Amino acid sequence: AVVSTQSTGESLKDIFAQVGPVLSFRLVYDRDTGKPKGYGFCEYQDQETAKSAMRNLSGYELNGRSLRVDTATSDKSEEIKSLGPTGKGVPEESPYVAPG
Repeated sequence: AVVSTQSTGESLKDIFAQVGPVLSFRLVYDRDTGKPKGYGFCEYQDQETAKSAMRNLSGYELNGRSLRVDTATSDKSEEIKSLGPTGKGVPEESPYVAPG
């Protein structure tokens, strides 16, 4: 089934909220095409919740694809979750770079 970009973002946020309260969540889009790049950022209130998300959501299957959950740090040294589907069609370069 084709899912709209908005419902995909909301469904991902709902999945991450199963681990704990989500402070912020955003998907990253290509500036030229406006299409999702296949990854995003989810911020939790503490590092323990972020670690729990890594343990419990890595490999979570959504629409036939597995989530990959990693960490990135911001300028404020807050824990930010980075997610991205793994599998076919994912670029070879790593999208898991802290925003700067």
